[in-house]
Amino acid sequence: MALKDRANRRLLIEGLAADYRSLDATTTATEEELAALEAGPAAPESVAAVQERLAAEHEQLGQLALEGRAAVDGFRAVCGGEELPPLPWPPG
Repeated sequence: MALKDRANRRLLIEGLAADYRSLDATTTATEEELAALEAGPAAPESVAAVQERLAAEHEQLGQLALEGRAAVDGFRAVCGGEELPPLPWPPG
């Protein structure tokens, strides 16, 4: 396999991992926001809006995890036993 292709595959995985970590941090903040809203007096519309945003973030996390796993599988199939950095998404 050409070194350039290997490097491109690694960069793709690293980019997906960075996106996943960033969105995971955002999702954690949204979960905390929702908990605070639910603990105090909050307008139902506000709670519903945060719940909707949280659901979208969870869906995006799932999509990034799928893309990441597929990229890793492709990398390993082509690059053999070459190591990758720790991956943020749960094993699939």
